[in-house]
Amino acid sequence: MRGVFAVVLIGLLFFSGCAPKGYTTAEINSVMRIYKGEVVSARAMVLEDSGEGTILGAILGAIIGHQFGGGSGKDVATAAGAILGGVVGSNLNKANAQELIIRLDSGEEISTLVRVDREQGFWFRPGDRVRIFVRDGRIVKVEPSFK
Repeated sequence: MRGVFAVVLIGLLFFSGCAPKGYTTAEINSVMRIYKGEVVSARAMVLEDSGEGTILGAILGAIIGHQFGGGSGKDVATAAGAILGGVVGSNLNKANAQELIIRLDSGEEISTLVRVDREQGFWFRPGDRVRIFVRDGRIVKVEPSFK
């Protein structure tokens, strides 16, 4: 029973990192500057796993692998589960992104890397009008501007 609980707990921790990122309570009443511009260049990228997916996948795989075999077979199953879990976790934690060069309406050009939402599947193209949200000198998000 404890093994099942551990697997479920680690699974929840692992997949909570896949949830869409929204705002936090720390952002209430914060001020963002909004710039408008046009996409000049858009290049597809892949964001590699930062290590979190690999580590959590390996732990989860080791726990599952440890449920099989006996004696030295149990050790082999645990190691194999850790390796397989690490590979799967790393692949699940990769994300699609785009490197954008945007010409602001002021004439200035900026470059940024934006994560592509898997469900939305929206990709920016050269010529797209965008709004860029900036807080404390950091781009918070880039979204299509339909006006």
